[in-house]
Amino acid sequence: MSAPELSTVDAAAWDEARRCLPVIRRLAENPARKRSDVLAAAADLGCGPTHAYALLRRYLADARLTSLLPRRRGPERGTSLLDQEVDALIREVIDTVYLTRQRPRIVHLVEEVRRRCIGEGLPIPGRKAIVARLRARSAREIVAKREGPKAARDRYLPAVGSLEAHWPLSLIQIDHTLVDVIVVDSETRAPIQRPWLTLAIDVCTRCVAGFHLSLEPPSATSVALCLSHVALAKESWLAERGIDAVWPVRGIPERLHLDNAKEFRSEALKRGCEQYGVAIDYRPVRTPHYGGHIERLIGTMMGKVHLLPGTTFSDVRAKGDLNPDKTAAMTLDEVERWLGHAIAGIYHRDLHRGLGITPLAAWQRGIAGDGTTLGRGEPMAVADPRRFLIDFLPIARRKVRRDGVALHAIGYWADVLSTWIGHAEPMIIRYDPRDLSRVYLLGLDGTYYDLSYRDLRRPPISLWEHRLALKRLREDGRALVDEAAIFRTIEAMRAIANDAVRASKTARRQRERRLRVVPGGRSDLLPIEPDEADTLRQIREELPPHERMFPVEEWE
Repeated sequence: MSAPELSTVDAAAWDEARRCLPVIRRLAENPARKRSDVLAAAADLGCGPTHAYALLRRYLADARLTSLLPRRRGPERGTSLLDQEVDALIREVIDTVYLTRQRPRIVHLVEEVRRRCIGEGLPIPGRKAIVARLRARSAREIVAKREGPKAARDRYLPAVGSLEAHWPLSLIQIDHTLVDVIVVDSETRAPIQRPWLTLAIDVCTRCVAGFHLSLEPPSATSVALCLSHVALAKESWLAERGIDAVWPVRGIPERLHLDNAKEFRSEALKRGCEQYGVAIDYRPVRTPHYGGHIERLIGTMMGKVHLLPGTTFSDVRAKGDLNPDKTAAMTLDEVERWLGHAIAGIYHRDLHRGLGITPLAAWQRGIAGDGTTLGRGEPMAVADPRRFLIDFLPIARRKVRRDGVALHAIGYWADVLSTWIGHAEPMIIRYDPRDLSRVYLLGLDGTYYDLSYRDLRRPPISLWEHRLALKRLREDGRALVDEAAIFRTIEAMRAIANDAVRASKTARRQRERRLRVVPGGRSDLLPIEPDEADTLRQIREELPPHERMFPVEEWE
């Protein structure tokens, strides 16, 4: 049975599966289990042995949390049978009456809902229906709004000492930093900006578990790409970059330790982690010492970067009168390749004073064991790398129509869509903000299908280019936006950026981001016809001089 889309799973069913997971996992990991073990597990779960055996069979066939979701006849658990108006009224009363610092009792909540329903002539819901909608709220949210943020932090954040990691992949810390070096345009070698680095460390072995380098500010997508680098084997990644080194770190981590940045709190990240059994611990606010391991690693990496041309150093005093724009010489790809060498070839093989051995030796000892330490064994490989990444990408919901689906005012189509034309409910679509030329639609069979542009002549674009195009159209006073106008505007923007690439750092940043979207660094998938080139020139000539290199917003 295919795993359901994580965002569509009912909260109560998800919690029930989470409750069963540790008990069933212990059974599955015990090759010498007996019937008495199953009976004990059934007693722990409060069910019969037949149901416990069924859960065990499902988990052995598919070792993911979704295999333990309750399977019921009839309407799915959590489906609302109330009128939409009554449901909306209950939510409003919970927000405005119950979740306040006055801390009213549930009986007061029920009375207020009934009073408002009578006043508006709506059916009166029962107490059970009202309480069920309250229980669906996050316990931490309830405590935070009724008792204050401090009470919620004290009750639900990890206690001191929870950062212990006794084996590889038991705890991974992730954080972002601006790299202390200016990168240059891959064609003109003119300076662009400092790139962002998302870095992950295995706390037990101090190995770098993975990283992601980008010109974009930190986002949920950069976290997803870093997690993919952590979980997947790195042999092909090293080979593509010509790095002759060993980087054995791979596997799905057991826990992540993150700060409170918004990109670490996305629903896609939370559901994706729960799907693969990855727990998330958030760092208490104003407690930077909780992230000491990743902070020290960032400091180590930035110390190495200070040897590169174009370094900005870490403070003004170290920088002196050096102008990093004049000394910058490395492209983003070259910095990425340099970091790969620095991590796999030097850092992993250098003595770590805190461990007394090298991080690479600590990883090998943690996996295989030695005379005094029991190894954890080889980590379980990711069965479907494509699905692993998709499970962490941003989500949208769209209906399938006769002409396909539309996302970000762009039409998408694949032959498989003809099966779902006219389907009453919106369907799940995931997309990669780096490249909108392809999105992924979740079919009713639980499989993700690739959708391409309806017009295959369109070039790949990123979400930040798309937003800049919309901004440009709105500035021109266009009330209605269509797909052709968006791509026409993007082509005009790219032409202007190419013309000004030697004079403007912002334009070079634009162009470099775009080249990392389109394979091979081409500005389009198809050659531009002569009449199209004339159109682009005409668009540029019609612009006022001060708009031929218009300002660009940073996309966050």
